[in-house]
Amino acid sequence: ENFMLRVFVFLLVAAAARGYSLSSLSNRRSFVASTCSAPILVLSNISPAHAADSRIEGRYSDPNHPKGYRQVTLTANTLTIDGSDTSKDAQSWSLKGSTSDGVDLVIDFSPKGGPKDLKGKFVGDGIVFPDGNKWPKIA
Repeated sequence: ENFMLRVFVFLLVAAAARGYSLSSLSNRRSFVASTCSAPILVLSNISPAHAADSRIEGRYSDPNHPKGYRQVTLTANTLTIDGSDTSKDAQSWSLKGSTSDGVDLVIDFSPKGGPKDLKGKFVGDGIVFPDGNKWPKIA
């Protein structure tokens, strides 16, 4: 809903920038046809997935390692998970992963002796893994 409103406003601005007035655009078809050539390229990079991406970033706990932490950052579609299993001052590790939609994740746990392609799912308040473990988001 909000996305469609932003698209409409963007198209209106694009029409005004091209010198069209509202009276010269007699119907929706002429409006869209006259304004969509360049804006479509820009709008193709806007999707609801981008909103989900930023929500995944943050600090997580792990019930299997209650004294540890996990810090998730996202650059493009690449996840970086920095953490420790014992405390902030203990030996830390860094894992890489990927997401195409900000929800379904694939994480390489091989630096910690785990699987290279463990799947996870961002569920809004945490990350859930196939074994049932959930990293609750704490910040």
